[in-house]
Amino acid sequence: MPELPDLVYIEKKLSAALPGKQICGVTITEPIVLRNLIADSFDEALLGARFKSIHRHGPFLVFAFDRAVEIIIHPMLAGRFQLTESAKSGRAPCFCLNLEGVNFFYLDDKKMGKVYLTAAGEYAAIPRFLDQGVDITSAEFTLEKFREIIKSQRTQVRVFLMTQSALSAIGNAYADEILFDARLHPKTFCQKLTPAQIGQLYESIIGVINWGIAEVEKAQQPLEVKVRGHMKVRNRKDQPCPRCGATIRRAGVLGFDSFFCPNCQPPTREQFIDWR
Repeated sequence: MPELPDLVYIEKKLSAALPGKQICGVTITEPIVLRNLIADSFDEALLGARFKSIHRHGPFLVFAFDRAVEIIIHPMLAGRFQLTESAKSGRAPCFCLNLEGVNFFYLDDKKMGKVYLTAAGEYAAIPRFLDQGVDITSAEFTLEKFREIIKSQRTQVRVFLMTQSALSAIGNAYADEILFDARLHPKTFCQKLTPAQIGQLYESIIGVINWGIAEVEKAQQPLEVKVRGHMKVRNRKDQPCPRCGATIRRAGVLGFDSFFCPNCQPPTREQFIDWR
């Protein structure tokens, strides 16, 4: 949490709520998540500043102000956001920006996310920010572009989907859902995919991500709530496949849990465990 559909929703909600609001106070409770890339402290740089705009760059959220600084937040696995009139947040607040009539919290119970304070437009010191691949929600992400990207890949297809320097930006949950939709086993090697399978994988990426965006939007949950009730295979181990009724399985793919249907997504090569 959050993945790309979550970030699209968060970006939309924050873009409606924050621009024009002035920062009246800065409360830091977990400085371990902060990365200050300028000479001024967080307080000095932000007190009195007004939010100008918020936009998403891959898995990052970029907050611009009416002065020459920006906050870049990479929430990674556990970062969450909260807007509330209360002075108290939910679980594990890391910092709070006290605004006019509302408080903006960043929460992270794992302390895995990173919050960068940087001079506006200066991103070279932010890991992976400038290395993002094609944005899969953009017009640039065409079938021709996808075929060009995947033709040089020699990794397992699930690993490829989560390589942000190639595709920006697919996380664990939607990687599983995309492969289920495309009927591909997560350990299939990219170079073994047929042209038809590559075309289907491209359509599944677009279709599943758009479906996820629509489902998160429809749920209309507070920013800090993870919306995953629409998932078909992710975290559905031992439940019946919604397509064929076979038992959903879980396997490790380079250190990550992957959920799949062994019937709808048969392996293309012998596996250590025959899930069928």
